[in-house]
Amino acid sequence: MGSATATRNSPQWALQASSDKRIERVLNMAKLPLEGIRVCDLTWAVVGPIATQMFAVMGAEVIKIESSVHTDINRRSGPYSNGEAGTETTGNFHRANISKKSCTLDLTQPEAVELAKDLIRISDIVVSNFRNGVMERFGLGNDTLKALKPDLILVSTTSMGNTGPMKDYVGYNEEAYAYGGLGNLTGYADGPPSLIAGDYADYLSGTLETFAMLAALHCRNGTGKGQSVEVSMAEAAASHVPEEIIDYSMNQRIRHRSGNRMHGVAPHNCFPCKGEDEWVAIAVTSDAEWIAFRGAIGDPEWAEDERFGNSQNRSGNQDELEERIGEWTRNYTPHEVTKILQGAGVPSGPSVSIRELVEDPHLKERDYFIAPEHPEVGERTLEGMPWKSSISQPDFRHAPLLGQDNYYVFHDLLNIPDEEIARLMAEGIVN
Repeated sequence: MGSATATRNSPQWALQASSDKRIERVLNMAKLPLEGIRVCDLTWAVVGPIATQMFAVMGAEVIKIESSVHTDINRRSGPYSNGEAGTETTGNFHRANISKKSCTLDLTQPEAVELAKDLIRISDIVVSNFRNGVMERFGLGNDTLKALKPDLILVSTTSMGNTGPMKDYVGYNEEAYAYGGLGNLTGYADGPPSLIAGDYADYLSGTLETFAMLAALHCRNGTGKGQSVEVSMAEAAASHVPEEIIDYSMNQRIRHRSGNRMHGVAPHNCFPCKGEDEWVAIAVTSDAEWIAFRGAIGDPEWAEDERFGNSQNRSGNQDELEERIGEWTRNYTPHEVTKILQGAGVPSGPSVSIRELVEDPHLKERDYFIAPEHPEVGERTLEGMPWKSSISQPDFRHAPLLGQDNYYVFHDLLNIPDEEIARLMAEGIVN
């Protein structure tokens, strides 16, 4: 097959590429659980693409509707392969759009909206994560889509939900994390609220969205009825502070930031190890584990002090407790500490860098990381899916080139003649 950049707009090239991929899929993959399900993917950024990606790797045909006029924000943000910016070289897009197809439509044009409706008519699920009102302005609001296909499943994710006085607020991962109460609980007691690294609220919300999509499909299989599903990222974040909510509702007690410490559990922290910026996480959750911990570190005299004799006492004397433990851990590397404590049944683990994570032999043996071959940037290491199935494994294919499946979508699925496709492209409707 020739250069993708040189001939990508050719309908004949796109048809051949689409056919090659379908043949390869049939030859190399056992039947996956979501095969036969088609998802019309109108998502962007992170939370929506994460949800639809999970469907894609488990066999659903996920067709991402994009625009070359206003591309997905992840096609416009780094990190880039070899530092070269471009719509096909960004790692952000690759990590959230594995195994999907891509077609391009300028939804500001009425004819493009009609084509989107034609695709939706032959789809099972429509997923979006625009701010409230955007789909309606496109002419693709829920009422319109339900009229097209009554058994359609309509899924939307927003920062604050589709109802309530704050429904029109815009936000990303950080705002949802903070509003859901997690930010106020994260950080040190004498410092400001903090945000943890990574797209925590995005991935959490996307995973819950996937569950909701599967539940809606199961319901449709039994009733024949479609439904609307909406996910609030802030509420997804709030679902991860149940202890604090219960403590307040029952005791009117408000928990505050406590660094790495955990209420009622001690020790519970990261401790310094041999080397520069080397740390190990240790959590002793019961008195039985404390006895095992003492034995593992040689049962030093200080550990017999009544101030450390039970969970309550240890929680009340954490500063000295952590200082004593740190004196021991500094003699070993994080992995050495882990091996010693795990050998005694004490929960512990090294705090690893990204380099150590990617090169970790345990994760390599489990084939966690993947490296799908991309036609423009070659292989790149990406995170896989954190589950294993004894029947079928996820289908990992590279994230799509912008519009790479236009011919498949408009000719093969929608039965539009070549001459008409050429006109749509010339007029920027298929862009």
